[in-house]
Order: sequence, then C-alpha cells, then structure tokens
Amino acid sequence: MLTPASAIAGTGRIACVALPAFPLQLVLRRQPQWRGEPAAVLEQDNPLAPLLWVNEAALRAGILPGMRYAAALSVDHRLRATTVPGDERDAAVAALHRHLLRYSPRVEPAAGDPGVFWLDAGGLERVSGAPGQWAGRLWRSLRRAKLVAGVTVGYTRFGACCLSRAHREVLVLDAPEAELAACRRVPLARLDLAPAVRDDLARLGLTTIDDLLRLPASGLGARFGAATLALVQAARGLAFAPLQPTLPPEPVRAVEVFDEAETDAWRLLFVLKRLLHPLLGQLADELRAAASLRLELRLGDRARTRLVHELRPAAPTLDVVLLTELTRLRLESLDLAAGVEEAAVELEPAPAPPAALELFRRRPRRDPETAARAIARLRAELGDRAVMRAALRPGHLPEQAYEWREADTAAGVGAAGSPTIASSLPPPRPPRAQLVRRVLPRPRPLVGGGPELIRTDPRQLLRAAGTPGVPQQGAGALRACGPFLVTGGWWSGEVRRAYHYLEADGGRVLWLFHAPGEQRWYLHGFVE
Repeated sequence: MLTPASAIAGTGRIACVALPAFPLQLVLRRQPQWRGEPAAVLEQDNPLAPLLWVNEAALRAGILPGMRYAAALSVDHRLRATTVPGDERDAAVAALHRHLLRYSPRVEPAAGDPGVFWLDAGGLERVSGAPGQWAGRLWRSLRRAKLVAGVTVGYTRFGACCLSRAHREVLVLDAPEAELAACRRVPLARLDLAPAVRDDLARLGLTTIDDLLRLPASGLGARFGAATLALVQAARGLAFAPLQPTLPPEPVRAVEVFDEAETDAWRLLFVLKRLLHPLLGQLADELRAAASLRLELRLGDRARTRLVHELRPAAPTLDVVLLTELTRLRLESLDLAAGVEEAAVELEPAPAPPAALELFRRRPRRDPETAARAIARLRAELGDRAVMRAALRPGHLPEQAYEWREADTAAGVGAAGSPTIASSLPPPRPPRAQLVRRVLPRPRPLVGGGPELIRTDPRQLLRAAGTPGVPQQGAGALRACGPFLVTGGWWSGEVRRAYHYLEADGGRVLWLFHAPGEQRWYLHGFVE
C-alpha cells in the first residue's frame, strides 16, 4: 500500500520521466537480441491478443498498440512479442520509484501507465544545481541501467508528460509559453489514446495536438469519448491536478555484517533466525505473512561473490521454525569455504490467511499441508525447478495445450482457507476403471504411407511403434477409431493432423496421427 507524502511542501516546477513501453524495455533487457527488431508486449499469449506496448522499430513498420498479434505479423513478419507478468511489472515500477526518490523527495507514479512518473523539480538548485544539470544526472542514471527515457522539466503535468513521451533525451523549458508551443507540435501517436480514437482522428487528418485543439469543444466527448475530452481540457489548461506524491512500500529486510567472515553454516543459520523474528513480528502487526524469503550472502572471496536465493514456503506463513528449516536446507547445499561477510534476509509480504477459516476447512485422509511442506523442502534443497507440474494453456495442437510450471504446492493442494482448482470442480463420478493417456514429449515418426494404412495394414503401425510398454504385435483382432482432425498454427505455417486410436487385443491402445503434408504416420502417445 502506497503511503501519501503530501505533507512535504511543493513548488512550481514539475518534471516528468517517461519510459516508453516500459514493460517492453524489461523484456529487451532479458532478450537483448531483440533490440533493433520490431518488438511488442501482448495482453496474453494468443495470436488474437492485442498489442499493449510496441517499440520504435515496430512503430516505423506501421505496427501500433491495439493491433492484434496476427494482424501485426502480417504487417512485419519479424515482429517479436511476449507477455510480462503483472507482479514483475509492479516490482520494476516500485524499484524505479525508489530510484527516482534519490533525485526528488516528491515522486508520483502515473496510475495505469507504468513507466511515467512526475517529480517535484522546484527548490533543488542549491542541492542539485540548475534544472538542466539535475535532469541530466537523472537521465544518465537511467541510461546506465539500460533504460530509454525522456526527461522534461516544465510547468504543468500535461505539458511535461506530453513532451517526455515525444523525445528520448533531456528537455528544460524556460517559460510556460514555450511549453505550450512545444506541446502543440507533439504527434497524437505519442499519447495514450485508445487505438480506435487514434485511428478515427487520423482518418480526419488530425495528427498533432495542435490539430486536436482546433476542434470545437462541444460534442468532442460524445464523438471521441470522455478520455479524449479530458486530454483536450488538460492541454488547454482547464484541468488542474496538483502533484500527489507517494512513497513506495519499504522492503521487509534485515542485514547482518560480520566482523570476521563466517564459514560455519550452523552459526550463520542462527544469525539468520535472529533476523527473522522482528521481521515476522512486523508482518504480524500488519496482518500479513511471508510468501517468500530472499536470502542474500556476500562472500569473502577475491571476487566478493554475491549469492541470492529465494525460498518459498507452501503457503504464506509466520512460522519462524518453518522458514529456518527451509533456510537450513539451502545453506547445506552451498559452499561457504570463502566465508560470509554480509547476510541479508528479505520477506515478501502477502495477506495472512485468517485463522478462523481453519475451523471450517475439511481435512481429507491425505494431509495436504504435509505434502506442501515436503515440496517446499525439496525446492529449498534441490532448487526451485526441482518440482514441476503440468498446466493447461490455450493451444490447438496437443503438445501446445500444456506447459511445465514450477509447483508451488502439491497438485490439488491449496493454502489453508484459499480456494483451489480441485475445490471448484463438480463432485467426482462413481469409481470406475481409469484410462491414462501418456503423451510423448515429441511425436515419434513411424512409417511413411497414406491415410488408408490404418485400415489396410494396422499391424505395420504396431510393429513400428514397438517400445517398452507398447506391444510389437498385437494378438487377435485390431480396432481403430478415427479420424479426429486437428489443425493449428495457421498464423505461422498451418499444421493438419488426422488422429486415430489403434487398439490391439489385450487393451493396448496407441494414439497416433497421420500428417497429410508429409504422408507419414507418427506416434504421439498411448493409453493404459
């Protein structure tokens, strides 16, 4: 929760820092090979998902925010796109907020627009020098972090923000009149307009803010929406909103610096446990719990290596014994021969599960909490990716319809008092014999031939599929069921498959398909 900082007095000059397509910049820091290519951030991983943010290369190619991914690929096939999780974006915004507080005591992040911040730029001359020097140092600090930004020191919120979106360097305005004149030349494509409104204005030949201000105010909201009307009123100076600075939440963190490098894991463990007690007490006072523990160790070797490990319990907890146990398991796997000179623990807060809900939770014969704790111990000892689970995702082809994700808890197990997928399903059907479809990681080619092979010589398919668990030749009658047509990947190269089930005497069932384009049969799995 953000803490108001309005008690600090403000002044007349205001600055705006705008990082264009900030979530996309986070992606480019992870994927540096995408720099220079058209790139975008999707709302979701789907060919029909809209583009939320695009870079300059995409804009030059004619790809705009709001376009569907499939349509954007038809404009430029080089487009690279991915999604950015909300928690990753929020964490990056909070980190950038804390960084900007080094340059101004009053910082306001824009609501709903990650990457835009307003700063109080007045009254800093004796501390930071002239506005141009102050803004230049801020801009260079962002460049060192491999972030692209525009920094403007102006007189109004709208003017500073508008100009920061239009350039990628430092701009200091000497008078309000100069700010207004510069704003009028800014293209509408640089503003946060709805894609439909932007396209309608472009068809009318309105491409700059000056063109938009020439329209009569009457009927503007009815035709282009309330957001466009508010933008015009802000550009004309009719809407005034004072700076509303906030302070980012302080991390729940404690640090211990050792006089001599600590090489004993047990002594280090008890130091970390001592740090955890006040942090958990602080969370308990705020009705919160620890969702994860971040452990940072700075070693005493020549390279001053810094080790960072994240430990995540099965559910948000205030149990210091549980967190200490997870920490012990991780420390036992580390080489501390160089000694630890500095240790830090940081807790990720989360709402604490109400204890009252524990009274109403039904306990099955299996203990889900014990299973979840076992998974947490495995992850602490062997690494975060030691336990994985299959999760469904939208996809036309079977191998694209699921993915492997890190298992936070045991399958079907949720935190106390929290709903799970299993709890939302209908009551189970009466018990009967269960069939399990085992899917191969990749379809295995069998034999070449046409689609009639499954009717004319099915034993040839059985012999070609001879693997452990699949008979080389069935005995008795063979039954086939199909075809079941599956298509997908039309946006990058269409894939067509005709799936069949081939059952031999004894209950063995092969799950295979025929690829018409290759005239070849593939084994994709089998049913037991």
